[in-house]
Amino acid sequence: MYILDQTNEWDVDLPEFDVRNDEIKNQRDMLFDYFIMKASTVDILVYQGLNEEKTIKQMKKLFKNKQIRTEHRARCYKFFLDDTAKKWILANNLSECTSVIYDKNENVIADFNRHVSFYEKVSMANSILLVKELPIQIEIYNREIDREWEIELQDQAKSYYISTHYDWIEKLAFETIENLYFYPLSIYIEKHDGEQYQMQKDWAKYGVEYIDSGQRVFTLSSKGMYHAEVPGFFLTVKNTDELKVVFEELFYLAYQNDAFIVSQNKLNIRTGRNRIFKSGDEIILTFDHDAQGIVLQSVLNFEKVKSLFTNCMITHIQQES
Repeated sequence: MYILDQTNEWDVDLPEFDVRNDEIKNQRDMLFDYFIMKASTVDILVYQGLNEEKTIKQMKKLFKNKQIRTEHRARCYKFFLDDTAKKWILANNLSECTSVIYDKNENVIADFNRHVSFYEKVSMANSILLVKELPIQIEIYNREIDREWEIELQDQAKSYYISTHYDWIEKLAFETIENLYFYPLSIYIEKHDGEQYQMQKDWAKYGVEYIDSGQRVFTLSSKGMYHAEVPGFFLTVKNTDELKVVFEELFYLAYQNDAFIVSQNKLNIRTGRNRIFKSGDEIILTFDHDAQGIVLQSVLNFEKVKSLFTNCMITHIQQES
């Protein structure tokens, strides 16, 4: 499988970033035009608010008037292409749409999504990568230290935000943890009042340690309103299989914005309303709100952090907010 190289490691505030972005867009346009000319049909997905939405609906109406066959299911429009249809599509620059292009045998010849992937070697050698699987696309930002999880490292730390598409976040987090740390490693989570006993029973294999985090949540029960405890738990993860189990059974906590903090060594915690985690580690991994991204709090510099993601495709960098 081949993909378009969409790497852009220039800082977003530099003019070189825009030059590279324009280059990538032009290459995407060229590939789209090339495969449309070879296509028999194309599926185009229309999302509300997409710039091309109006154009595609006009296209559907026009093709219907010209008796060019179209099909429509939910957000997907399928167009059966003759020369007239191809010319109209090329003239209206739809390469940014999410689309799948098929040959006359209904085999996929190209897929235009976050990645541009295809199965034919084309004459853009410097812009095309041969891959076995699609690399995760990420964006890296410096940002202010996240005060929701107050973490104090041995030296002055910076906070790095690693953003990716929601579909890739678990895979990226898992691979990043295995890249950053060696086993055994430590994971700190927080759950809900009343789960202390079950957690200690179910996770005994992980050396589970319960603490009262000092956090309280105003909660309604059959007996009325009360300030419920937010129990914290340290888990010791000894190998890849154990980490997989943690992700399968506990990663939902990150999605619902509960604490899910990974470190090489067990964190020291000062409990209370404004709890503070302390560590002598170089790097601590947490998650942004509802696991929309990974947050690395680290004493490492930007270039060192960037080097941790050599298996990913970096498409956006901002070193200073």
